[in-house]
Amino acid sequence: MPGADYGIDRPSAVMTAPDFNDNLRAADVIACAYGDVLNEQVGSVIPFVSLVAKKPELLTKAFVQFKAWMDATGPDALNVEILYSALGYYISFAPDYQHAMWRTVGVDRLATPIYWGITYIKTIDTRQAFLDDLAMHAKHPIAPVILGGMHYTGDGMPRPGGPRPNDLKPIAGCPDLLLLHLPVYKTPEEVPRFSGLVSVVNAGNESLRDTPEDLDTQTKSAASVWRARERRLLALMPVTMHMLRTSEPLQAKLDAFAADGIARWQLEQALINQRLWSLASSSQRARFQNANDRYKAIESFVELDSPNWASIADDRESIVQQVLRDSRVLLKRLGAMAPATLPECEEELKKLGYLTDPGTAV
Repeated sequence: MPGADYGIDRPSAVMTAPDFNDNLRAADVIACAYGDVLNEQVGSVIPFVSLVAKKPELLTKAFVQFKAWMDATGPDALNVEILYSALGYYISFAPDYQHAMWRTVGVDRLATPIYWGITYIKTIDTRQAFLDDLAMHAKHPIAPVILGGMHYTGDGMPRPGGPRPNDLKPIAGCPDLLLLHLPVYKTPEEVPRFSGLVSVVNAGNESLRDTPEDLDTQTKSAASVWRARERRLLALMPVTMHMLRTSEPLQAKLDAFAADGIARWQLEQALINQRLWSLASSSQRARFQNANDRYKAIESFVELDSPNWASIADDRESIVQQVLRDSRVLLKRLGAMAPATLPECEEELKKLGYLTDPGTAV
């Protein structure tokens, strides 16, 4: 089989749909309304938070999109957060990262795409005492909140207490959304690292923003490559990985490859690549030369066969050559020299810190 190393992913990306952000911005949200309401789904009185907008049809479009996410993967698909400011607060709306990944790549553990998420943040200039009660409520492990929308029909005159209740009308067709949690942060230090509100906390601090070069360095670090390879090999052929690590008759054969300086992970990867090649059809094999095509060919692969495990590592020369091809691919992806012989490749990988487990290397 052509060389393949599963430690560095093929380039791929997931970007969340921007429609909700565009619609919320265009809806002219002017305030939030609060209160408590008896909810039949929960069977008790719970808090509600409603966005108040001048253009109800656009607010409805955003909420319909939120509901589609939640219907697909659950109520935590929408991430709503609140952060106190000096006199008011910020409220943010964004797709939850994990749920967005489930909706796009599913449970596929062979891909690790770059993720671009969009967060809508509304600044509210005043803060009511209800927010303190909501913050206490949010401390519970499960703290349901109803998120809704209201149409502002008033005269637009600013008032210290916000819009008058009789200026707020329900919006037909705008769904009420049941959230299981709405975190409220009273200080910037409470905001999680990957929250959309980080952009508010670190506004103007360019040193905290990763560049594409930073991301490339992180994904190609020895530790990242090691973890990614382990995860993908286990996902691709879990039975083979289990047998290679636990079958007593195999251990002596596998240990013998150490005389050639071959690390156990290289051996596991080479054997899986050879198994994959042996199980592939001729049309699939034709696509293995290109990394993207190879991924498409194996993304639906399921390990169903049961080979003769005792002889899986018998063809020593073939396995050593596979290790060489795999090693040269890894070195090229790292931007390093890819020598023609295995000892030279091993020396280069060792020098760069990629030959041994970064968690155990000394």
